[in-house]
Amino acid sequence: MSAPAGTGRTPRATIRRRSAPLPRLLRSELELALIRPRTAVVLLTAALVPVLAAFALAGGPDQLTHTLGVLTVALSEPAALSLGMPVVLVAADAFAAERRCGTLDGLRLSPVGPGRLLLLKASAVVAASVLVAVVVVGMSLLAGSLVLGTGPYGTGSTLGRAVLLAGWSAVQLTGLGMLLLALSAAVRSSAVVVVAGLAALTLAPLAAIVWGPVAPALPSGHWHEVLVAVTAVPVETAAPWATTVRAAGFAVAGAGITVFLLTRRDG
Repeated sequence: MSAPAGTGRTPRATIRRRSAPLPRLLRSELELALIRPRTAVVLLTAALVPVLAAFALAGGPDQLTHTLGVLTVALSEPAALSLGMPVVLVAADAFAAERRCGTLDGLRLSPVGPGRLLLLKASAVVAASVLVAVVVVGMSLLAGSLVLGTGPYGTGSTLGRAVLLAGWSAVQLTGLGMLLLALSAAVRSSAVVVVAGLAALTLAPLAAIVWGPVAPALPSGHWHEVLVAVTAVPVETAAPWATTVRAAGFAVAGAGITVFLLTRRDG
């Protein structure tokens, strides 16, 4: 039913709150999270680790002087700080930084429900996790093969194990990132999220070594067991599978907590 001519009124049925298309929102979120100078800096830092490892291992023990040896060093717990920092920063900026800047309230007043908002922020966490894993593994393959060669595994086996480690690393970082995303939704300071992320990357592995039973409750730790398993002949799957399931559980828990916090704050 159309409005009477000359009234200038729009039928109530045609007045709807329209949200931007999801692909455009996702593209905007990813650009905002990933195309930043500091993200490029921390990503470059992570990419330099395997390059430095390749030259450091050039005169080292025979069992490490090959491409997978470089990858093992690059993904080891001492190097996890550079590996995880891009994800930590993206999670910290997701909610806490936007709340501090006053942009989060405007976003939540728009027709974007908690579920879609979680999807947007989680997509940035996943993208950062995959990006840093691919960069570190790719640089390890490049630097290791150029400086040290593929070693005893051969080209095909080396590539297969590297792909396995890249996927595994991305899942581990996603699990940590989703927990930090929930923390970002709960606090007003992104510094709190960054400190928590740094603790997870540095103190959690140490705690897992000092007291083994606490490892299943930590978002990181026991990475060395997975690295040993992947470089074994044949590849051992127990440790990678167990830690992948654990990281997936952390990701689901983080998503649920985030939605709960967003819904509670709507009230």
